[in-house]
Amino acid sequence: MELKNISFQYKEYSNKESLPSQLNLLVEKALLISKQAYVPYSNFHVGAALELENGEIFSSTNQENASYPVGTCAERGLLFYVASQYPTEKIIRLAVSSEDLAQPLPPCGMCRQVILEYEKKQGKSIEIILSGKSGKVYVLPSAASLLPLHFDEKYLEP
Repeated sequence: MELKNISFQYKEYSNKESLPSQLNLLVEKALLISKQAYVPYSNFHVGAALELENGEIFSSTNQENASYPVGTCAERGLLFYVASQYPTEKIIRLAVSSEDLAQPLPPCGMCRQVILEYEKKQGKSIEIILSGKSGKVYVLPSAASLLPLHFDEKYLEP
C-alpha cells in the first residue's frame, strides 16, 4: 500500500511587525484580548479577532468551566456571535493568538471544522492568521488548509 501526501501552502512572516498592516492589526487585537481569557484551570490564554467585509473588527477569548466540555474556544465563541449578530456580512480573515506562546497557535480540530462551515455558508474562504506573542506568523488562505480531509454535507447524503 502506497502512502499518499497531503500538502498545503501558507505564507510565513518572520514576525507580526512584518505583516501587512491590516493583518498586524488583527494579530494585535487577538493578542491584547487573549489577556482577558477566563482560564483558571489551564491558564492558557487564547484570543481571536476577525474582520468582516464591511471593515468591522471583533475579538473574543477562550472561556473555561470546571466542567471542561462546557467551556468554549475563542474562535468558536467569536464566530457564533458574529454570525448571529451580522448574518449577512462575510468574514474575510480571522487571527488566532496567545500571549502565552512564542510560536504560531493553530485552532483546535473543532474550531477548524467550524471555520470551514462558515466558509461554506458564506461561499468564500476565510484567511487564517496564526501567531504567538513573538516569532513567526503563518497566514493561510483558508480553513481547508488546516483540515484537508474535512467532514461536510456530502457525507450526509444517502
